Amino acid sequence: MTDISREFQGNTLSAVCSIYVPVRNPINSAQWWQRNFGLEYAVPFNAAEAQVILKLSDGQWLHLVETDGHFDNQFTNKAGYEMFRFTFEVRQIEVLYDHLQSNSVKVEQLKDRGSCGINFIFYDLDGNKFDVNEVIDIHRTQIS
Repeated sequence: MTDISREFQGNTLSAVCSIYVPVRNPINSAQWWQRNFGLEYAVPFNAAEAQVILKLSDGQWLHLVETDGHFDNQFTNKAGYEMFRFTFEVRQIEVLYDHLQSNSVKVEQLKDRGSCGINFIFYDLDGNKFDVNEVIDIHRTQIS
C-alpha cells in the first residue's frame, strides 16, 4: 500500500459537482433547459468561454459547452444498447414527463425498472440522450 492509498481509505468521492454537455449553441440550449426544467444561470454568460453554466436544484452545475464538428454524448454498451452518460433524479416524474411531452421534447416511454424506480429517456436540442429517474420506494409518499 502506498502512502497515498493509506491517506485515502474509504470513499473519497462525495458528489458530482459539474456536468459538461456538448451543444451547438449555448444560448439556445440554455433557453431550452430553462423552459423545460426551470434551470437558472449559475454565473453570468461569458461569450469568451463559449459556454453557459446552469445550476441544478441541488447546486450542481450543468455546463453547456459550444462544440464544433461531430460529437456524440452516447455510447453503445456490450449488448448494443445506446447508453446515456448520466441520470437525473427527480420527484413527480409523471408531471415532468407530461410537461416535456407538451413542450414537444423527444421522450421515450415511462418504464418501471423495479428497484431502480420509474425512468424515462429524453433528448436535448442537440440529440444528447439523458435518463430521468424517480426511486419510488425511497422518494414517494405512501398513500394510505
